[in-house]
Amino acid sequence: FPDIGKFIEPFQAALASGQVTNGGHWVLEFERQLSEYLGVPTLVFCNGQMALMTMLRAAGVERGEVIVPSFTFAATPHAVRWCGAEPVFADISANASVCLDPDDVERKITPKTVAILGVDAYGVACHYARLTEIGRRNGLKVIFDSAPSFGTRVGGSLVGGFGDAQMFSFHATKAFTTMEGGCLCTHDPEIFARAKAIRNFGQLADGDCEEAGINAKLTEICALIGIEQLKSFEQAALTRRRAVARMREGLSKLAGLTVASAPHDQDPIWLYLPVFVDEHEFGLDRDDLAAALAKENLYVRKYYSPPCHHMRAYAASHDVSLPRSEASAYSVLALPVYNDMTEDECDGIVQALLEMRDAAPQVKRALG
Repeated sequence: FPDIGKFIEPFQAALASGQVTNGGHWVLEFERQLSEYLGVPTLVFCNGQMALMTMLRAAGVERGEVIVPSFTFAATPHAVRWCGAEPVFADISANASVCLDPDDVERKITPKTVAILGVDAYGVACHYARLTEIGRRNGLKVIFDSAPSFGTRVGGSLVGGFGDAQMFSFHATKAFTTMEGGCLCTHDPEIFARAKAIRNFGQLADGDCEEAGINAKLTEICALIGIEQLKSFEQAALTRRRAVARMREGLSKLAGLTVASAPHDQDPIWLYLPVFVDEHEFGLDRDDLAAALAKENLYVRKYYSPPCHHMRAYAASHDVSLPRSEASAYSVLALPVYNDMTEDECDGIVQALLEMRDAAPQVKRALG
């Protein structure tokens, strides 16, 4: 987070104005700066989930089926269901990819399908071009849950304007944060106008409502944090990328671990660095490795696990076969990456994993 001293003056001014929410000066300025930075009209929200739900509704998703990955955070299918539609789970691509497989998406399309919701897992952009082509050919909306991808580049350009609409999360865990917050980006003026109304109880300029909306407005204080974060974000993004490159190089020599990959035309922001544990080669399974690392005060996440189609909320999908999603979900560890990560910290993570592998039998006995 930025030093409070850097924005105490505008913070005091926001309090003195009496307008700390409802689209005040700093929220409008934050939206202007984001739109300029990303190159696409942008609306800010109180959190990423509200941005995601609003994006779906504004794109016309209120019934039918929406194709989503199972290898994702639960917020993705939850948003679909909250909007009145039903998520249909598709598999991820092969070869250490972490994103939705366009071929499986095409296989899952039925007369009930209304949209494709791609997800940028860990900040890796999903197959925007192919998913969009599939959607257009089948008359479907194509929207992207890019919650962790603020700052990711594809073909040298920042993501944000792909598909019919795209959203980001600014949660405290993200590379770019307003503590809580999010945004929706779209070049479609109808989606933009509808989302803007939905965000404020569905109200139009005259105070009337054409539909039931929600209260999803960002506060002035969170906007101030975002404005300050933008000033140093490119440096933070560079630090993250260097950290991932350093860890990737060290882990490439470690048998039993496969590091997730991204297409060559991408430069992801990498929310975490996912690695997949081969128990036979490494000597420990994913769960034992995570437990052993925690004992050494190195906390990693089993993220995304379990896959969404194995969650109790989606019991009707338990029998769906998604072999790559299942294999990834039950072998993945998400290694930490953060904005001020040092080379020593990167090397420490690699060294800890090396020591665990070399002492795997002893580690297993110690864990009982």
